[in-house]
Amino acid sequence: MRTGQEYLESLRDGRKVYVGGELIDDVTTHPKTKGYAHAIAEYYDLHLDPEHQDITTFIDEAGNRQSMHWFLPRDKEGAVRRRKYAEFMFRHFKGGIFTRPPMGMNVVMFTQVDDQAPWAENSRFKNGHRDLSGNIQRQWDMVTSQDLALSPMFVDVQYDRGREDALGETPMLSIVEENDEGIVVRGWKAIGTSLPFVNYLLVGNLWRPGQTPEQTIYALLPVATPGVSIVARESRAQPDADPYDRPLATIGDELDGMVYFDDVLITWDQVQHIGNPDHSKWYPQRQFDWVHLETQIRQTVHAELMVGLALLITQALGTQNNPVVQSQLAEMIRYRETCRAFMLAAEETGFATPGGLYKPNNIFIDFGRAHYLEHQHEMVNQLIDFCGRGIVIQPTKRELDDPYIGPKLEEALKGAEISARDRIKIFRQISERFLTEWGARHEMFEKFNGTPIYLINMLTMQRTEYHVDGPLTELARQVLDLGDTAELGRRAAEAEQKSNYASVRYQPEYARGQDVHDGYIGDALDTEAAVASR
Repeated sequence: MRTGQEYLESLRDGRKVYVGGELIDDVTTHPKTKGYAHAIAEYYDLHLDPEHQDITTFIDEAGNRQSMHWFLPRDKEGAVRRRKYAEFMFRHFKGGIFTRPPMGMNVVMFTQVDDQAPWAENSRFKNGHRDLSGNIQRQWDMVTSQDLALSPMFVDVQYDRGREDALGETPMLSIVEENDEGIVVRGWKAIGTSLPFVNYLLVGNLWRPGQTPEQTIYALLPVATPGVSIVARESRAQPDADPYDRPLATIGDELDGMVYFDDVLITWDQVQHIGNPDHSKWYPQRQFDWVHLETQIRQTVHAELMVGLALLITQALGTQNNPVVQSQLAEMIRYRETCRAFMLAAEETGFATPGGLYKPNNIFIDFGRAHYLEHQHEMVNQLIDFCGRGIVIQPTKRELDDPYIGPKLEEALKGAEISARDRIKIFRQISERFLTEWGARHEMFEKFNGTPIYLINMLTMQRTEYHVDGPLTELARQVLDLGDTAELGRRAAEAEQKSNYASVRYQPEYARGQDVHDGYIGDALDTEAAVASR
């Protein structure tokens, strides 16, 4: 495990980073970037603190102590252990204000490490076969032994989405040459999180109709590779503000961004897979199941924070016993508990992957994320309604400290059994999270970067046995006494085969092995027995 200082030193590698149009010389010292860099240094140091060692670290098979962000769960107890670790980290960083610390991005390699063969076996080459077998394992050994930070870059640039053949015309990352050293690539990857603050980029694709073999690239390469330029969005950090007034923006901003590859050489040992859009169509989404599991944990913690803020602000305002407010608080509590129930259900009904990992139920992960997104705005609006107009009219720390007006403000703004300063802290936290540019970015991340709600729903239909002649319609068919439904199923299968999009009927077995089946559909009533059998 490395120290926070070693992490900071690793970022001083000559990387090319633009933030809001400015080329940053050193992301560890520049006002726009230093806050988040040092927050992640603190994250690394937390793993070395003996007080938290039991929850933040584990002993690997070689007898070495490692960070829990590399821990591969082999049973339900292991999955619970990872969840408690993630909860600890999200709670430490003020209830999940950083959406993708290293623990939430390193997991994108879990599926690859779990089932490595399909990546090499399904690659397609222009100039003779290349043996990519063993690359993923060597890369995994490198990043774990050096305790590196990764960021996945799978999303491609928006273009003309009204034409399927338009994708080949986009300036998205493409192979322009294959040679003895590796592949030469040129173009853009559209979005990644914390790009200025990681060591390696994990390049990939989330398939779209019209994707070409040249655009199908999976590789792990250093951020400081010659020809790589990071273009991050404008920073919302406010490093010079008083932390009392800006309790979150003063900490930093994790900075999403784009990357341009200017004829970059990716050596063969860095390549994981190339040239096969069909593989991209099926398998890589399974990589993000582990990312979205971390997302579900963070969202549950965040829901808990919203409930806590609601209880505190209504107590501070003396409205907590109003029957209407009590009913509204109950709705928020139910929201948190439902998010938590999906998280626990995913653990309880997990399954064994081809490589022997214990994977929490991907369907309950998606259902939980969908529930969070569908109701988040309602909960935020309710929280703001509890605050009333006080959410937008709050004095600053400087005004409270003023010898003349300060005491008068404190007398006017004290709450029910709470000081004015503490009551204002609650308002400030709510305002920062939900009513500032800093907070709006956080909410936008939850809405889109963890996959939007329509895509979560699509995955439900593409990855489970929900066809018309499948197990979920069995009871309805019995009640209706439909008899032979072979023709019904044939027609449905024919329609699915003509579709450009993924269908559970036609997924290859290696992809099927990463999806939950037993114990959820068909024999859902016998969950405990199904889990025990696995």
